[in-house]
Amino acid sequence: MNRIEKKEIAPEAAKLFEEEVLQVKPDISRKELCDMVDDYLYYQTDDMSKNEAHAVVDKTCRLGRKH
Repeated sequence: MNRIEKKEIAPEAAKLFEEEVLQVKPDISRKELCDMVDDYLYYQTDDMSKNEAHAVVDKTCRLGRKH
């Protein structure tokens, strides 16, 4: 995982990270997946607040997953 230097690319990075997690653990619950993506964005993006990370996850995480 690399640092995300610009907030503008955070949504794309979130989707890529989500896909990587799903490859490793395809049966992960939706909540656990979204929580992992949220933490990833918060800790890897320069100058991103928790609220900003939540907003990106709300738009990018696969909320329709049945797991």
